[in-house]
Amino acid sequence: MAPNLPQWGIDPVPPKHRVLGGFHYFILWSSLGVGLLVFSAGSFLSDAPFYHALLAIIIGSIAGSVLLSMAGKIGSDHAVPSIIGIRPAFGLYGSYLAAVLNIIQLIGWTTFEILILSKAAEQLTNTNVTFVWNILFGVVITLLGIFGPLFVVKQWLSKFAIWIVYASSAIILVTLLFQNLPNVMSDESNDMSFFVALDIVIAMPISWMPLVSDYNRFSKTSKGAFIGTLVGFSITNIIFYVGGLLFGVGDISSIIISIQAIFFGFILLVMIVDEIDNAFADIYSAAISSQNIFHNLNQRHLIIGFSAVSTILAIFVSIEGYEQFLFLIGALFIPLFGVLLTDYFVISRGRYQHDMMYGNNIIKIGYPAIVAWFAGALTYYLLSQLSPIYLSQLPTIGSTIPSLVVSSLLYLLITKLVLKFKASKTPA
Repeated sequence: MAPNLPQWGIDPVPPKHRVLGGFHYFILWSSLGVGLLVFSAGSFLSDAPFYHALLAIIIGSIAGSVLLSMAGKIGSDHAVPSIIGIRPAFGLYGSYLAAVLNIIQLIGWTTFEILILSKAAEQLTNTNVTFVWNILFGVVITLLGIFGPLFVVKQWLSKFAIWIVYASSAIILVTLLFQNLPNVMSDESNDMSFFVALDIVIAMPISWMPLVSDYNRFSKTSKGAFIGTLVGFSITNIIFYVGGLLFGVGDISSIIISIQAIFFGFILLVMIVDEIDNAFADIYSAAISSQNIFHNLNQRHLIIGFSAVSTILAIFVSIEGYEQFLFLIGALFIPLFGVLLTDYFVISRGRYQHDMMYGNNIIKIGYPAIVAWFAGALTYYLLSQLSPIYLSQLPTIGSTIPSLVVSSLLYLLITKLVLKFKASKTPA
């Protein structure tokens, strides 16, 4: 029955199919906040003093989840996917550019997910057949993508997967607190600043912002989707970043081995089960972004194709560049959504019209949004460790907050100037 579920592509979801409530979104986004990759990201924070890292985890998770939920509100308000929701600000061609960047990001995330799943499966089964595991997980991810988000949330997560994940997450956190907390707190050889740690934490919820409306568009109410997303993602992002911090510095392979050694095979199996839905979400949204540009492409064919590409890439890609990958995501999508949220909540006051997103009245290029996005991305780049002029010995305010502020304020300024100029040209 699942493969026959309707495919909405980039069209608004019909009211009768907007069936997910706040509890469904709590389950969905708490599940998407869980993962071995989040453990890995949390382990990077071992380079920061413990209390700085802990504060960054709490503030970054909540702040990032608020931004994520606000981005999702555009989708739940208008029943449209994320890539359509940016059209009023960025224009049709601007949405094409964002779609291409999002597809690249999502293929990258799916590749990492398959790579981690294969490593975990090899550790669990004591085998060395990466190619076989890659194909197996690629097939499973493809099937979930074909089934679609309603099936995954209502049949897979709500009835089975998430409850086991909650229980295992509690076991992991409590065990690590008892075993590793004293050593982590007493380690004084840390030089990462609070704001760099904040950039790493907030990159995780930010990375989901280009996808959030693809799922929140199925909501019964915007309020339910907003609260469920905020609470669900905040809680699990905090838990798993803290877990990664307590594991300490180590590559993902070391983390997988540690989970296997400390918690035995069952917990690792649960992590594998839950990691799969993260990859499903990436592949499904990559297909949606593609349909924004090529409307007539079959969604299921796109899902199969992107899954195949990610499966092949997983054979050749290393996890070593994961931290830089997180910084790159922030550089691109933090300022983009700084512009979008400013346009939706401040300038338009949440009143996007249908013909601003579909039809012949869509603007071709939103120049103010593109300029502000570029300026925000450049700001992030120059202030982050990606920059060749970055000096780690100097005090830093990070790159996330400045990027958001620059993109948002510049967009407001340009928009006001454009409106003033148009008003001056209008005959009295």
